[in-house]
Amino acid sequence: MWRPLLLLLIVVVSACSGGDDESASSTPDSTTAPAVTVEPSAPGTTVVFMQPVAEISADHVDPPVSFEQSPSIGGPHYPFWHNCGFYDVELLEGAATHSMEHGAVWITYNADLVDVAGIALLRSMAEANPKLLVSPYDHPEPIVASAWGAQMRTSGGPGAPEVAAFIEEWVDNPELPEAGVTCQSALGVPPSDVRTLSDGSALPDEWN
Repeated sequence: MWRPLLLLLIVVVSACSGGDDESASSTPDSTTAPAVTVEPSAPGTTVVFMQPVAEISADHVDPPVSFEQSPSIGGPHYPFWHNCGFYDVELLEGAATHSMEHGAVWITYNADLVDVAGIALLRSMAEANPKLLVSPYDHPEPIVASAWGAQMRTSGGPGAPEVAAFIEEWVDNPELPEAGVTCQSALGVPPSDVRTLSDGSALPDEWN
């Protein structure tokens, strides 16, 4: 499983760092875990970032909203969430973050780096898992997998084993503030409508 492995890697990296390097401190000033580079079984490099769930604000806020991590892995967000599924247009990050608070894993893809077969695989993955939210995003990696408090950035494609492992580890995390809540009946109609609410009305323009 990912979680014990990643925590072990963080400990090893801290212990092996140079003596004067700030990242070598056993009691880092930051509340976030350091980024860790590992070699997955598939070709490419995976970078993982983790933050304790208890240290992430779950406040509901009005726009504008911004996040420390891009894509977001939590923090103050919109009071409504995005319906899970596959989207071919960018989402409202404040709503996607709320979806992750419900236990969704948000898979973002760079449409210039993922081929047609990869897009088709992402679509089928979203159709098979009601807690997957998939959408394009402007990041340098082909795939980034995000959950509330965790993120994996990989040069592997959608079918890379580390992507499946991340989803298995982090989907429906029982530690979340709103664990087990649905990822439907809110905002968005896959694949291309991100502004229609469940009652059929349109989201006001100020929510961006």
